[in-house]
Amino acid sequence: MATEVIMPRMSDTMEEGKILKWLKKVGDRIEVGDIIAEVETDKADMEMEALDDGFLTEIRAQEGESVPVGSVIALLGEEAEVGVASTPPARTARSSASTPPAGRRADAKASQPAAKKVRKIREAAPKKPPVRKKNERILASPIVRKIAAERGIELAKVQGSGPGGRIIKQDLEGAEAIPVAAELKTPPASSAEATTPTGRVEPFSRMRATIAKRMADSMREAPHFYVTTEIDMSEAVRLRTSLKLSDRVSADVTYTHVLVKAVAVALGRHPRLNASFTGDGRELKDEINIGIAVALDDGLIVPVLHDCQALSLLDIAAQTNALVERARTGKPTTQDLSGGSFTISNLGMYPVEHFTAVINPPQAAILATSAIKERPVVRDGQVVISRTMMATLSCDHRVLDGATGAQFLQELKNLLENPVGLMV
Repeated sequence: MATEVIMPRMSDTMEEGKILKWLKKVGDRIEVGDIIAEVETDKADMEMEALDDGFLTEIRAQEGESVPVGSVIALLGEEAEVGVASTPPARTARSSASTPPAGRRADAKASQPAAKKVRKIREAAPKKPPVRKKNERILASPIVRKIAAERGIELAKVQGSGPGGRIIKQDLEGAEAIPVAAELKTPPASSAEATTPTGRVEPFSRMRATIAKRMADSMREAPHFYVTTEIDMSEAVRLRTSLKLSDRVSADVTYTHVLVKAVAVALGRHPRLNASFTGDGRELKDEINIGIAVALDDGLIVPVLHDCQALSLLDIAAQTNALVERARTGKPTTQDLSGGSFTISNLGMYPVEHFTAVINPPQAAILATSAIKERPVVRDGQVVISRTMMATLSCDHRVLDGATGAQFLQELKNLLENPVGLMV
């Protein structure tokens, strides 16, 4: 029986992808975790991994073709089912960085017999979405939510077979992908410049077009409000200086890393900000996954640092450095661009005193931080010079109120002004 290979959702904002290059040809043996194609998304050119075993029997989406998320782009089957369609040759060499860890591949292989058995059962049975009560919480692990996002599956329409109705990975087999409405697709980027009586029109890249659409949607649909505070960063500056001078700290700890750690702790204490708007309620996230806005030549990418609540400051430094490097070199993974629950936009490397950021939907808030500057402040009745930073929180008023945002900023201010606690 043929297994469909669908165009996965490789970032939270991806609606369609273009096949840049097939790295496998019809007749090749495919294993879970193999890199089978290079795909252009709205964020970056990314490598697509196989989620099933089998022989590549048919390629339906050709190189250069753009297809919606959830569309069938190829088929896997038994060796005897291999067709005769002409397809691009496979690339013979692949960098070691694109090979998935052996443990992950072994785990994926071990799960195949059970997954195929469940798939056959589900294909034979009528597919009816479960009846859920209004605001009923959907029970699913983070990995299941990630796979569902990649495959374009709406978890609310999946019947869970785990304890208490929890959705497990096998439940996703055979589930229908969410169709992408034509009006929601990102406008295709033009390949040629045009001239006007007053100048020239520089065509948008796919990334820039996506940013234009999503930010306009966010400002139109999410009622923004803003709260700002001034944070004394003097102690944070001393902490970073001490860490840089220590020969026992290998990672280069920056103010961004200190900020990420402080935000993670503050979100843990104020979970309503670690949430998203769902239409009829707010979804409080189980994990604290912080997106870090990274500027590129023609746009912005927001790689996501996952499970921040479980990471030390030094772990955050090491993982963030690798995460940002992958984003800037155009080699982010699917996980790098998915699952964010809160975003930080830091312009501290520029002479920016204050700015506001646009919420990254469906998240409930985004934090904008500026440069650390020497400013006069009053301390114990005396005017002294301190190194302070302005921080502005943009909030979705559908999800949050002013007092909630102010309490979060107060927590963040206390953590950054007494940063020794961030090392615990």
